[in-house]
This record gives sequence, C-alpha cells and structure tokens, in this order.
Amino acid sequence: MIFLLPPSETKEPGGKKISKVLSFKELDPARKVIQSALLDLCSKPNVAAKALKLGPKQLGEIAVNLELAKPRRLPALDRYTGTLYDALKDGGVDAAMRARSGKIVFIQSSLFGLVSAADLIPNYRLSAGSKLPGVNLKTLWQAAHEPVWSRFAGEIVVDMRSNSYSDLAPVPESLNFLTLDVVMEDRKGNRIRLNQFNKKAKGQFVRAALSSKTEPKKVTDLKEIAERANLELEISGNQLLLITHG
Repeated sequence: MIFLLPPSETKEPGGKKISKVLSFKELDPARKVIQSALLDLCSKPNVAAKALKLGPKQLGEIAVNLELAKPRRLPALDRYTGTLYDALKDGGVDAAMRARSGKIVFIQSSLFGLVSAADLIPNYRLSAGSKLPGVNLKTLWQAAHEPVWSRFAGEIVVDMRSNSYSDLAPVPESLNFLTLDVVMEDRKGNRIRLNQFNKKAKGQFVRAALSSKTEPKKVTDLKEIAERANLELEISGNQLLLITHG
C-alpha cells in the first residue's frame, strides 16, 4: 500500500552538504528544468517575490532558493514541518517507522515531483501555485509522471494530497487508488470540513500506518489504522472519509 502526501510550505532548515540521487530518475529532466528556472527567477528578487507570492517577512525565502546551487539535504520526512507532519512525527519516529516510510510514503513536491519520505532534499520555496517564467508546472509535471505511475501497479494507492498537488500529477485510472477526505464530527453529529483538522488527522493516520505491527495491505486494514489513531473511517467505493471528533 502506498500513501501520497502533499508537501508543506514550512520546512526544517539546515542539513548536510551531500550529493544524493532522488527516487524516480524519470523525473530528473523536469527537476533540472524547474530548478534552473527557479534559480534564474530568484536572481531577480523583486520579480521572485511577486512570482512566489512572498510577503515582506518572507523575502528570506529567495536566499533559501539560491542555496539550491549548493544544497544542504535532509530526509523529506524531516524537512517538511507544519500541522500534518508535526502530527505524523508526534512522539518521535523510530528506526522501523522510518524504514517503512521510505517504502510506502511519497510526497508530491512542486520542485522535485514525487519523492520518497526517505529521499534527501534541500530546503526550498516553491508552491503548486507559483509562477515560473517559461514553465507551466502542471503541464511539465503531468507529462513527466506518466512513466512513474507504472511503478505502483498492483499496489493500493491512498491519495491524501490536496487538490493543487494532485493536479500536478493525477493518479491514472488504471491504478487501484483511493482518495481520502477528512471531516470533524461534533457532538450533534454535524460534519464540518476544516483545514487544520484535515491536516492533523492525515498526519495521525499515516503515523498509525507506520507504527502498526504489520504493513497495511488491504483496504480493510485502513479501518484498523484509523482506530489506532482514535479516528473513524468510512469506505465508499474508492473514496475514504476520515472522521475526527470535536
């Protein structure tokens, strides 16, 4: 079973200056095009601030991008922070969880495309909605990912990405995939979709999958995973609804 996650705009800084090959070499040409365009953009700070939608307190992100020429790397699981990833890592990540995450958790980056949670990546600022001169992220990534999806043939793919990131690389209909949404249910049984509950519940859900004694293999295993995270799960066709209680 494979879990697809969105990235996070908030990231852990630092890392080691080492050269490392990322998963899915098929994506390397697109990665080079996007990184080159991003470095060129960030050489013009005023233009970059507008294209990357940076406020006055975020202008340091331009310097972060310029460091991509000589990057410091951390595992993607450690690099990404924020509500989803903080919930996923709450209580720590032991060696067994880390090893499993490298096999079953993949993150959709706007700069690197699909990467494993174990892949070593640098810090950067580029969201799915960013505008790079001469580059259409959606068009480039959709074409680049076409040969990647065959790697997941025979797997159940649980797509937990936000719409903006799933649009960069839609899962093809030929794969056995499930989409996941989150609602909060109050004491009266009313169901509400709230972004922060969404992200936290997804993080808790993936953490339970990583910490379970056995790796999930079947759709029915997902209900047990949800229970481990003190959540409920409803399954309807290829749609999953994760329920948290407020």
